[in-house]
Amino acid sequence: MRWQERTRNNTSGACFILKISLTAILEGFSTLAVEVIAIRLATPVAGSSMTLTGVMLGVVLFALSAGYWRGGELSSKKDGIRIKAAVARNLLIAGVVYVAVSFPLEGLLLEKLLDAGLALSLAIGVTATALFVLPVYLASQTVPMLAELTNTEGKAGKASGKILFFSTLGSVAGGIFTPVFLFPAIGVRASTYVVCGLLVAGASLVMPGRVRQRTLISVTVFVGAVSLARAVSNPGNYRFSFDSPHQSIRIAEETTTGGRVQRVMYLNGGRASGIYADTGQSSFRYVREADQALAAARSESVLAIGAAGFTFPRDAAGMSFVKQVDAVDVDSAVLRIAEQHFLLSPVPPKVRFFPLSARGVLRQFREQKRRYGFTLLDAYSGMGIPEELLTIEFFSDVRAVSDRVAANIIMDAEVESDFAQNVLASFRHVFGRVWIKDLDPNGDSYTSNVMVTNWDLDGSAEWNGRGRIYTDDRNSGDRDHVNMIW
Repeated sequence: MRWQERTRNNTSGACFILKISLTAILEGFSTLAVEVIAIRLATPVAGSSMTLTGVMLGVVLFALSAGYWRGGELSSKKDGIRIKAAVARNLLIAGVVYVAVSFPLEGLLLEKLLDAGLALSLAIGVTATALFVLPVYLASQTVPMLAELTNTEGKAGKASGKILFFSTLGSVAGGIFTPVFLFPAIGVRASTYVVCGLLVAGASLVMPGRVRQRTLISVTVFVGAVSLARAVSNPGNYRFSFDSPHQSIRIAEETTTGGRVQRVMYLNGGRASGIYADTGQSSFRYVREADQALAAARSESVLAIGAAGFTFPRDAAGMSFVKQVDAVDVDSAVLRIAEQHFLLSPVPPKVRFFPLSARGVLRQFREQKRRYGFTLLDAYSGMGIPEELLTIEFFSDVRAVSDRVAANIIMDAEVESDFAQNVLASFRHVFGRVWIKDLDPNGDSYTSNVMVTNWDLDGSAEWNGRGRIYTDDRNSGDRDHVNMIW
């Protein structure tokens, strides 16, 4: 009988430790996943930059530290049952706040704050504080509370070390698994539901039995209803919508002022590519301008940095004198989406796709001594742009492999903003001279598509203004771009 009792006690104890360890892992996973998702959701508005990453991580770490402190204080005043109830309650509240408030409202709030004139870092800080401090603060109390539950030997350091190990192990998994596997497989929006589901699962592992069933059913129904409502919603009546690890991709059909229907691909909120629905021909002027420039240059080899909807690579491949078109885009999802939902046909065999970082690919091309007669830089659309593709180091890599270089850049038509002047100054610093051509001179918008070239394109004008040089070491392109847009 004593042996059986010891066996039951050992089994019960092992089961308890397993539940505690799994709860710590789930809490750690969700916390890092939330950081990754929060940064990704802000990218279409604020761009991908160290400012965004640094401020967002700083706010989350502050909330974590506050939660650790408070959790330690509370755990010293509660018994085991009350600690379990507190952990479960905190995780459930965090999951509900994330799915119902934090994730749905992040982009909207950040836009409003930037629209109100707040600086980029301040707008990000206010957004992160308002939407993520509370749930992170509540969830992070899990670690010291679980450590108190496992401190049966009177060795607080040993118990804390074990819980921190499992929590950090979960964080490692969340930091890697979320962007590498979840985003490409199910998208950013669905990934937010996974995080909330993990928090509910963690709460269920430690929740006292007498309140478990009713509470879990209520929270699960609520989270499921909110998730379903968000999943079926289709703001903007897009015919296709997907959030990849790198950008928000939307495809819509719109009617032009002339009455024709065009299919438009939006990347991070910006109109990146367009074709007429009846003929499939490119409807965006900058693509037609690039087509004409290539036809005049008659280059056999063509490079496109930023594939967007593959309209320019497709058009270039259709020219008889072109032998090879290399398209580079860091987002591997764009080719599949372009073929299935935008072009509605495969890209021509002449087009070779490199789903890699532009900086990395260009360095490879330099080492391989490749040379392109014509290069189009088309990676600057959207509310947020890749600041690493604005520096003289990047332009130097482009110059090393290209003869004629054209860049489609959205900037203020008067070229008075810091962003426009600094980009043009950086381009000129590398290529020696720079010409610009406003592709929408009669438009009433503050910004316009401007074709920037290293040769005298027909209808362009040489720019001789002044600006600061963007370098990899000192680059304010993200802030300058936000100031211009907002």
